[in-house]
Amino acid sequence: MFDIGFLEIIIIAVIALLVLGPERMPGAVRTVSLQLGRLRRSFNALRQEIEREVGADEIRRELHNQSILDMEKNLSADLDKARRQIEDLPYDVQDVVSSSQGDSQGNKDSKSSEVASDQSDTDHLGTDKETKES
Repeated sequence: MFDIGFLEIIIIAVIALLVLGPERMPGAVRTVSLQLGRLRRSFNALRQEIEREVGADEIRRELHNQSILDMEKNLSADLDKARRQIEDLPYDVQDVVSSSQGDSQGNKDSKSSEVASDQSDTDHLGTDKETKES
């Protein structure tokens, strides 16, 4: 942690023994060791909390990425559908044009037949009148 070797620990212990004396030394060692234990536990708890947060962030990121992939799939499907509709558009236009031409041709044929039948009716009426007059 602090990269302290055995020699440095012995030097610190000798200085502490000289400063504190033999009577207070055991209590000081106990206090220091308790404080170091609390410090380690605090660091471990902080590290675990950070790892949980990072894990939660990774999960959120994965969920976000998954939602983006789902949106991309939906957009791709919609794009393919639109592309197919655009590709079919010339055929649909041709069908509409041919059906409207067929309808207008049919209308012309029906109008010509109506005109012909009207003329034949008037011809028949005219011949009926002529036969009655004679």
